[in-house]
Amino acid sequence: MKLPVFVLTQSNKLESHTLSVVFLLIAALFLSITSGILAAYGNLYLLIALLGVYGALFVLIVPPSWVVWMIFFSAFLITGPSAYFVRFTQIQWLTVLISAALFLPVIFNLLRSRKNILSTQFSVNLFLPAAFIFLAILSSIINQSQLGDFVNASRHYLFMWPLMLVLALGLIQAETVARLWKALLIVAALQLPMALYQYFYVARQDARMSPWDAVIGTFQGNIEGGGDSAAMAMMLIIAMLTSIALWREQNLKFGWMIWIVLTGIATMVLAEVKAMVMLLPVPIAIYYRKELVKKPIETVVVMIGVFLLVGGILTAYKDIHYDASATQVNSAYDSIINAITPNPGEDSAHVGRVTLLVNWWNSNIVHGEVHSAVFGHGIGAVHSSKIQRGKIASLYEYKIAKTTSVILLWEMGILGHLIFLMILLFGAKASADAAKAEYIPSIHRVLLRVGAISLILLVITLPYSNFHLFSIPTQFLMMLMLGQALYWSNFIKSTNASKLLYK
Repeated sequence: MKLPVFVLTQSNKLESHTLSVVFLLIAALFLSITSGILAAYGNLYLLIALLGVYGALFVLIVPPSWVVWMIFFSAFLITGPSAYFVRFTQIQWLTVLISAALFLPVIFNLLRSRKNILSTQFSVNLFLPAAFIFLAILSSIINQSQLGDFVNASRHYLFMWPLMLVLALGLIQAETVARLWKALLIVAALQLPMALYQYFYVARQDARMSPWDAVIGTFQGNIEGGGDSAAMAMMLIIAMLTSIALWREQNLKFGWMIWIVLTGIATMVLAEVKAMVMLLPVPIAIYYRKELVKKPIETVVVMIGVFLLVGGILTAYKDIHYDASATQVNSAYDSIINAITPNPGEDSAHVGRVTLLVNWWNSNIVHGEVHSAVFGHGIGAVHSSKIQRGKIASLYEYKIAKTTSVILLWEMGILGHLIFLMILLFGAKASADAAKAEYIPSIHRVLLRVGAISLILLVITLPYSNFHLFSIPTQFLMMLMLGQALYWSNFIKSTNASKLLYK
């Protein structure tokens, strides 16, 4: 007697489910016994390795969206305050290692779908990130970099890219990506209460030269030495632009948009981030560029308002920050001039960004160091930590890893800097092109436009700050924008291919 097909199917499913449960129980028993044995030895390295195994299994078992949310909350709300208040800076390693573990579900997804990552439609767009990672490793090998330098710098160069792959390959739903952007707006609003505390209870009671450095919101930093205020300001600009863009497309209420903009501006006033304030007109001008012909009067009014806002904030810095500190800077103008004027006096503890570029030029191009100029000295060469200093950092009395351009030029050379620049530019173009597709949901087209503009802002700030590499929240945003651009670009290619197939 033959059983019905559906009975056989249900029987096979039940048997498969039972085998899976038995396998998990056996694996859990094995890990429990192994954990007990390793714990009995009390070896720190063995315990760390065991935690790594547990972490990898956790990332494989839970949905990728859970892991992405964990990284989001850790990057924006946990890592910074932990370092700021209790000096627990090691937690940033946990954040980037969780991101690195996302490479496991990416590999399993590709194996399960029987796809070769090199043959997918992402191959062209993934070539540049792959080339960047390859060059980072190759440069360190040919320069025989110290293992400590490489390990210390690996969290800045290597571990966040799997997050981009998870987004690009669609391992989390597009709706989750939209929720991440909306959660960013909440994070932006939370910066103001933190900045108020840092300004009135930390900065105002500090007698150092630039006490405003203590105002960094929930971003990474030191209560005594400052931190990622520029990265916080970049996030606020992106959040304000996002709120305006969502409101214009009726995806966000007017009251929420106003609240995000006002809290963002107030936080930037408290933090003293003059360069980022001067950057405010750029995203607004790019976003309103199409309105210039259609609504010229409205556009001119908006831009005049933005420029007046910038001027007002820079003027307010004198009363809020400079007059109340021991610094010799009298205005935002003086501070900007000091930053862009080359300073040959290398004994200064506050060497400007232009001087750092001039120093790299003199040390590599002028002296004919072609190999170092093209390929750099290996990642970690300009990094400094509590344990050791990189081989280039040890040659200078002052900190040279102040901007991403300087870091990349020293560590990966002109070639590495060019590849990183192309990643951002190609990502911006892919995001802008995808935003033009009418069959993509409206909210995602808005987020793609915001992503394109934000990636351009990251390009502009390469010679200004090091948050592209040193700030985990900024790296999260960068991977979010690159990942969504690649995902929707592939979606468009697949849709167009299907249309041609059925013609």
